[in-house]
Amino acid sequence: MGQIIERSRKDGSITYTAQVRRKKSGKTIFSFAQTFDKRADAKAWMKRKERELNQPDGLAIALKKKTAKTLGEVIIAYIESQNGQIGKSKLQNLRATCRFEIANENVEALVASDFVAFAQELLKGTQPAPLDPKSIPLDYYEPKPRLPQTVGGYMTHLGVVLRHGGPLVGLKLPKAEFLEAMETCRHLGIVGPSDKRDRRPTVEELDQLMAYFVRFSDDDPRAVPMHMMVLAAIFLTYRQAEHTRLLRSDVEAALTDEEPTLTIRNMKHPRKKQGNDITVQIRSEGLAVIRAMDHDDSRIFPYHPDTVSRRFTQACKVLGIEDLHFHDLRHEGISRLFEMGLQIPEVAAVTGHQHWLTLERYTHLKKKGDKFKDWRWLCLIGL
Repeated sequence: MGQIIERSRKDGSITYTAQVRRKKSGKTIFSFAQTFDKRADAKAWMKRKERELNQPDGLAIALKKKTAKTLGEVIIAYIESQNGQIGKSKLQNLRATCRFEIANENVEALVASDFVAFAQELLKGTQPAPLDPKSIPLDYYEPKPRLPQTVGGYMTHLGVVLRHGGPLVGLKLPKAEFLEAMETCRHLGIVGPSDKRDRRPTVEELDQLMAYFVRFSDDDPRAVPMHMMVLAAIFLTYRQAEHTRLLRSDVEAALTDEEPTLTIRNMKHPRKKQGNDITVQIRSEGLAVIRAMDHDDSRIFPYHPDTVSRRFTQACKVLGIEDLHFHDLRHEGISRLFEMGLQIPEVAAVTGHQHWLTLERYTHLKKKGDKFKDWRWLCLIGL
């Protein structure tokens, strides 16, 4: 038989915890409890559970449900297993997936049609359950359609969890069902490959940004010197996080070497999350940017990558510059090297690309020389 336990909260109100147990040979083999604000609700729940357990195979079914895991629980187990070494986009997508209805389903019971339905939800623009329902905007639940490429990102990250998460929770996960679903999604155009961005800033846009950031920095010397971050992105060609990890101890030798090199710590790699340190060559203009960062911090660029990205986006909005991301400046810097006549191996030696195929997208660029040769902002780095 079940029992109801009364407990008092700090505010004086009473809670009622209904508990149902089953024993075998004196040992408890099943125990389930739920708390309610009203005794009547607790009693009704307890009677319903007792009725379910008294059905033929009721206890066996309840035990199986007790050990089952939801998709959301598997995702959380996977995230925790990464010990913080997980990409930002991947983490955002997985956390968002945990807020969709599919995350509440028994993961072992999921079939291909469930995954296809989830992908269709994403494509239509269905929003996940809000983190804080009390503070959402009025239009939160209005569908905001996603691109097939965006849906593909969600599904790819979910596929990684299903492929590797089984041993983390001691279950056989529905990998085959997911693969079948992905075939259907590709056939229907629900998911698609990521488009390669090809947005390059014009010199006029860069002039606007540099003038804005220099003025901002003069007004508030404590602010992130975004004009220097722009120069670093173009002339060093690293990613935001890679810039902000550069240490003074990493560049001391480069400042005096005739053929300077620099070790980029934990450079982005599709599989290796840690320990992927790559030595790259530094061109004179990149070295000039580093020299110009004259401060006492152990990091050359002691700023958070998200802050850099956010400040850049805000500036573009103020200046009316459309569809330009901070990462596009790296693309500009790499394009510049090809336009100066460097070949793939020479560019890879500067950028740190380990797979030359990635750089083949730039080989159509014609040799034009250095578009920044007489750029007026080079004076900021002594050139």
